Amino acid sequence: MRRFSYLTFLLLSVAAVGSFAQGVIKTEYMPSSSFKDEAGNKLGSGDLFKVSGAYTLPFSLKQNAAGQPIMWSASVSGAYAVLNNKDMLTDMHPDEVLNANLSLMHVRPISKKWYMIASVGGGIYSAPDAITWESVLVNGAVIFVYKCRKNLDLGIGAGVTNSFGVPIAMPMFFLNWQLSGNYEVNVNLSSGMEISGAVRLGNRFKLRLVAMEMDGMSSVMDVDGKSMMYASAMIRSYLRPEYKIGEKSCLFLGVGGNWLRSADLTKRTLKGFANSMFKDKEETNFYPTVYLSAGLKWDF
Repeated sequence: MRRFSYLTFLLLSVAAVGSFAQGVIKTEYMPSSSFKDEAGNKLGSGDLFKVSGAYTLPFSLKQNAAGQPIMWSASVSGAYAVLNNKDMLTDMHPDEVLNANLSLMHVRPISKKWYMIASVGGGIYSAPDAITWESVLVNGAVIFVYKCRKNLDLGIGAGVTNSFGVPIAMPMFFLNWQLSGNYEVNVNLSSGMEISGAVRLGNRFKLRLVAMEMDGMSSVMDVDGKSMMYASAMIRSYLRPEYKIGEKSCLFLGVGGNWLRSADLTKRTLKGFANSMFKDKEETNFYPTVYLSAGLKWDF
């Protein structure tokens, strides 16, 4: 699971591929749960409160002779989390985490079925009171996407990040499958992962079941004069009623369970990355807990 946590974090840090022309503001809360090692020994406990937002808007949109879009867009995203940790036996968790990122994305058709997504960006990943140049991480990605059907896109490519102090290349995958109507299905793997289905309950109400949602947070930390990377991956499932307040905007609530909140700390070196991925080490995770959220989402 620790390797999964780091792989998830790296993929999220280089994946600047989001929804086009969309904004969201969200608050999330996970009540206190035990923090334990592989043997089940309790190392402490903690809850998490998080406020996040993202905004993506095209600033240049054209069409080629075949009517395919050529687009430039900019995205800004940010998240602030408070980790209320108690009686921790290991001093590895930050009390606060700030993630803020700005990215530029370009979409260009290559052929009738293929198109390319390229992105470059950077941001701050740190505790708010410990921001330094070490906290600034940059990333980039190029993904080649095949349009299998009108509602199904599959892609593969590569991303680069300096999250561990040196440029590291990682494989990138892209999946977007949607069914719309009175019943909806959404499977999205771009900047994070979401698998969900929804049913319309009138003109304004929609009930969505998020079968799996995955995201993460990270923070560069100074530990005894060494640059370290704290990474946490989260997996959850929940019900999300949505109420339409405008033509393309809605309020939503989320109630469910957070099944995984991993946590790990490693050196920001190539060796540290290799050890985290391939060397056996005791895993530490927060136990499952309730998941609550509320927010506003809008399209353009």
